[in-house]
This record gives sequence, C-alpha cells and structure tokens, in this order.
Amino acid sequence: MINMSIARRYARALFDLVEKDPGKVADRLVEFDRLIQEIPLLKEVLISPAFRLEERRKVFDRVLAKLAWGAPLDRFLWYLVEHRRMDLIGGIAEAFQAMVDERAGKVRVEVSSAKPLNQSTGTRLSKVLSEALGKTVIMKPRVDESLIAGLSVRVGDLLVDGSLKTQLNSLREALTGPACRRGA
Repeated sequence: MINMSIARRYARALFDLVEKDPGKVADRLVEFDRLIQEIPLLKEVLISPAFRLEERRKVFDRVLAKLAWGAPLDRFLWYLVEHRRMDLIGGIAEAFQAMVDERAGKVRVEVSSAKPLNQSTGTRLSKVLSEALGKTVIMKPRVDESLIAGLSVRVGDLLVDGSLKTQLNSLREALTGPACRRGA
C-alpha cells in the first residue's frame, strides 16, 4: 500500500508536467512497464544497484532512442532510474491512467463473474454503474469461476462483492463463529 501511495505522488508530478495529450503519455507508461516486464535483463539493469549509474544511463539512452518519445516523459523515466524508483512504474502507470480518466469523466471498473457476461447484461450493468458513479464506465470484465454465481465489482479501492462464494463464506462464519460455539 505504501508503494501505491508513492506511485500516486510520482504520477501526480508527471501529470502536472504533461501539457498536451496525457492519454498518449498514459499509453507510453504502460508500454514502458510492459517492456521492462518482458525483458528481464533490461529490468535488472534499470533497477539493480549492481549496475553503475553510467551503465544504466547507456542502456536507458539506447532504449529511449528507439522509442523516440521526448520530454517530459524521457526525463521523468530517467529520474525514476536515477533514484531507483523504476520498480514503481506499474503503479505509476495505473495511477496516471486514473488521473487521465478522472479528467475525462471516466472510471475503470473491474467486474468479476463466474461466467462471461453476455452483451445485454454487460450493457445494463455499465449503464447502472455509470448512473450510480456519475461517470462514463470503462468495464474490464473478468471470469472467476470460484465465485460460483453473482458479481464482484471493484472501483478503485472499493469492492462490492455480491458473489455466492462470499455469501456462503459469511454464512459459514456466522454459523461457526465464536457466538455459535458459546451457545453449543
């Protein structure tokens, strides 16, 4: 949780620097995170203290030359490398995207269900959530067969869990909890 708090601060700093097209910057942050996740050696060079700053700079400059993104993103990413904060890039990308969405009046919602949602259910759910949240909803559906039935909806840090799995677990806790054991 502390890392996400720090990531949000870095994302806010970058967001304040970006003058135009923050959506493109958000995409590039995700792309850079994906790049270092897919190339473990690159991640090691950029994160590990075993590599001298000059060595990291050479590798970093080569990568950015191929990407050709320009300021302020290049400077921001180098700052993360230089201050050994590149391990936060995924959280920074997520927080930055949330800021872009907020500015655009959008919110990302993760919806988990036991089976894939059909088109009409997804549309109705999106409409209900949009009305409740007062924003355009970008739904990210996810199938989790362990839910048995029902839905689990996550909006940022808020989780609304109406799954049968959670209801059964709550019932089990109620029936086997300390209050029931005392009465037996």
